[in-house]
Amino acid sequence: MKRTRSSVVLGTVLLLSGCLLFIANWTDAAGSERISFASNRSGTLDIYVMDTDGEGLRRLATNLAREAGGPPWPPDPTWSPDGRFLAYTSNRDENLKIYVIDLKTKGHRRLTNHHDRELFPAWSPDGKWIAFVAGDSGKSHIYKTDVNGAHLVELTDPGYYGRPAWSPDGKQIAFVSLSHDKVGMRNGLYVMNANGKRLRRVSDRNRGMFTSKCAWSPDGKQIAFSLHIPQAQRYHLCVIDVDGENFRQLTRGGPIVKPLKAEKQKLVNVQLPRIPLPEVNSPAWSPDGKRIAYVYSDTILGQTADIYIIDAKGNERGTPLVKEAGIDVSPAWVPEGFLSVSPSVEKQTTFWGKLKQMEGTSK
Repeated sequence: MKRTRSSVVLGTVLLLSGCLLFIANWTDAAGSERISFASNRSGTLDIYVMDTDGEGLRRLATNLAREAGGPPWPPDPTWSPDGRFLAYTSNRDENLKIYVIDLKTKGHRRLTNHHDRELFPAWSPDGKWIAFVAGDSGKSHIYKTDVNGAHLVELTDPGYYGRPAWSPDGKQIAFVSLSHDKVGMRNGLYVMNANGKRLRRVSDRNRGMFTSKCAWSPDGKQIAFSLHIPQAQRYHLCVIDVDGENFRQLTRGGPIVKPLKAEKQKLVNVQLPRIPLPEVNSPAWSPDGKRIAYVYSDTILGQTADIYIIDAKGNERGTPLVKEAGIDVSPAWVPEGFLSVSPSVEKQTTFWGKLKQMEGTSK
């Protein structure tokens, strides 16, 4: 009898210990931050997710692009606010279109099919809209569509645009104009209302040439972007207040110029200009507003690229988060809701249910 009672007590202790360990692990998982990115480490440009401490790497989606000559187009994934869906760019049907993947079912569907090229998706904070860039014959517009691909709304006049970025409250959209004309929209950072009205340039000061992507801070007060600064002869990650004040350069350091080797120049039969390196682009602001992830490449034409994280106050180059041989691009911070559709979490939930059943049986 005593032996039976001891076995029951021991079993109860082990059960409670397992539950407490599970709860502790669950708390750690829920409190950790994750970042997604695209990488060609497996031979194709796939989408991965990992913890910001470098652990927990797993592949979310593969075979996103059609095999073609030259480097594949970055998928530029954007998360739905609930963490269940990703919208991305792909040429799987020859032309660049935007697709959506359901991370729970792993099903893909095409969202857009209106123009020759549709790219740079950005999911609205309320989850109802996806803004993107589309164009034909060398000109492009910024559009938005609902998450079913219907109700297409044109937001800008013809131009040449970078990826749109929603303000945290969903009321405004920031973007970079890549036009270099003296008439009309010049190269620079712009903000407009979510319906395309009240367009304005954030800063009229000519500090350099903007690259194609920007990111809004979580508090809605600042915008991060990449800028080629002529005086420094290199790219830098910068931030500015939405009203155009308090411009700050985050990254530091001089240019690294690496012209193509002679044998590569013969292959392309073109004398390429001396490109200032490293290239810095694709900023992504962390949910707590303290850090910014970005892409860093010190090779011509982006033959290799790594993802770094820098604090929002600036500290030289920052620290490498993803640094592998090949291309790692398109960083995006993962919403907390991703945990609810993660297969590993589903397994943990099932395990929790089994523990509860065992507990009920033992009573």
